[in-house]
Amino acid sequence: MRSHKYLRGAGFGLVALLLVSCEDGATFGGDSFRAQYTVARNALEEGNYPRANRAYERLLPKSGAMETRVRLEYAHSQLRAGNFAAAATQARLVANSPDPAAHPAGLAVLGTAEHELGLALIRKGDTAGGVKLLRQAETSLSKVLKKNQELDPLGALSDRRASIRARLKAL
Repeated sequence: MRSHKYLRGAGFGLVALLLVSCEDGATFGGDSFRAQYTVARNALEEGNYPRANRAYERLLPKSGAMETRVRLEYAHSQLRAGNFAAAATQARLVANSPDPAAHPAGLAVLGTAEHELGLALIRKGDTAGGVKLLRQAETSLSKVLKKNQELDPLGALSDRRASIRARLKAL
């Protein structure tokens, strides 16, 4: 009977240990890049942007050859979370990376983030700052649309650019 009490206590301790180790990014069987990437990607796809952002931020220093991809996904997650300045920072790095395939995707995220930042500045009364960001956004999106129409199959980027142009014309 007494050993049963100890086993129950050990069982509760094990469950507590497992629960504590289930923090963001914790994996059983190792701390591999692939496992951490899966955590980040799943969180992004599930719309858990705070978790995805934390996971991507931890992945970046050890991403090696995957850095551009991880950074692009991180920028996208920041954008979805409404962290437009952080999204713009990461997207700018992707757009300026030596990987030519990543350039247009980085510009698409950058243009979207700059658009949102510009609108926020205008709402706060900083029209000049807002206009500057809207112009940058229009330039970024135009570059994407000029050479990479496949990145806009449903016309969302074209619509955003048209919205920016209309806003600039009205200001």
